[in-house]
Amino acid sequence: MKILVFEYITGGGLAGDDLPIALAAEGRMMLQALLDDLKSLAGLELILPLDQRCIDVSVPANTRVVPIGVSDDIWRILPALIDDVDMVWPVAPETGGILESLARQVKASGKTLLLSDPETVALCGNKLETYRRLKACELPVVETLALSEWNSSSFSTCVIKPIDGVGCEGSRIIDDLSAFQFTINDGDAYVLHPFIEGQAISLSCLFKQGRAWLLCCNKQEIVIQDRRFVLRACLVNIHNEGHEFYQNLLERVAKALPDLWGYIGIDLIETEEQGPLILEINPRLTTSFVGIKQATGINVTEQSLALLRGEPDLTFSKQQAIKLIIH
Repeated sequence: MKILVFEYITGGGLAGDDLPIALAAEGRMMLQALLDDLKSLAGLELILPLDQRCIDVSVPANTRVVPIGVSDDIWRILPALIDDVDMVWPVAPETGGILESLARQVKASGKTLLLSDPETVALCGNKLETYRRLKACELPVVETLALSEWNSSSFSTCVIKPIDGVGCEGSRIIDDLSAFQFTINDGDAYVLHPFIEGQAISLSCLFKQGRAWLLCCNKQEIVIQDRRFVLRACLVNIHNEGHEFYQNLLERVAKALPDLWGYIGIDLIETEEQGPLILEINPRLTTSFVGIKQATGINVTEQSLALLRGEPDLTFSKQQAIKLIIH
């Protein structure tokens, strides 16, 4: 079985451009964890495009590395690589429709996509549409508005962010949106929600055909600098008394988005007054994925592949928290 492993940042998606330090570090972490999981599985052959600036990744023996140089166009190279494999595992940001484009390309090729279907990826990549779908299904979600829906009575202090941004990227705290709007060229590219006090939490999960399995709950250590959010660290597999609540919440999400598939990360804010509120759904590997095997003993990659045949085996051989330093 041949698998194309394509992590966008380290795999040549930014060939010819500067590599953002933070994104490159997180991309390398996720790629390395994915490769480490895959190397323990028998009967696999890997194809791995790698930006020549990221060749320090440790690759399994059964891997063909495809170097991507500064003048290479990864979108011209990918079709031949996809044709040469049975499955494709894309890891990419939703920004600019990148992950959706990859999903559609793989689907059109007839090869197995180790990701949710393109329509679901597109919906999750749009924070406003995600909010509307979850709200319509009566799920607890942070109120989200398009800029055109805002008025002075909406909320005083708010968070504005790109409609398809990844993580904390581009998010900022605003007190006077009416003044800030003059600095925005394309209002449709942004959404806003109230600034909410609470603990940032993420859930690492597996989904398949309207079903969901909670792998672990993670604590995100986020600081505010110059009215922007910065993810400093992630504590993977924290003890959380709300495990049953979160499993039930995931099952409701699975019914709202029945075509979610594979590893999914869900960001929430735990508030005192309203309880946990969903902030966004990430239809791809997230940074928390990096620590799950060490924290629980579960090879998430193996269990994601098991979804192709049936159900995952989530037998925990460990139960500890692992801290990942991001910045």
